[in-house]
Amino acid sequence: MQSCETPSVGIWWFYYDEVLFADSVAAENGLPYGECITGLSDHADFWEQLFEKGELNKLPLILQSEYFYIPRGRVVFHKDTSRFTILHGGLKKRELNKIRKFFCLSKELTDFDTDFHYKII
Repeated sequence: MQSCETPSVGIWWFYYDEVLFADSVAAENGLPYGECITGLSDHADFWEQLFEKGELNKLPLILQSEYFYIPRGRVVFHKDTSRFTILHGGLKKRELNKIRKFFCLSKELTDFDTDFHYKII
């Protein structure tokens, strides 16, 4: 787990009860996207970077070929409400709280929402 200094936004993958891969940035340094602030990467491009660095070797071979084979999601910040949302494909609350802590988000300012983009195929 990273050390928490400031709330972050970005993408993540969750595997075997931990955030296995993530690309996070302090919310204040994220990219504007409508009324939200999001991270700097998308899942497909960041997966390629992980592949090139050999990081995907942490996964069984069968899971290395596609970024959507393991649970993933995104953390965004809503400028209008000053709240964070963890978008996911159907994780349990206990798992979502681990992601919340990884991104240094307070319980009081964080919401969880499912998004069909993050359902495991």
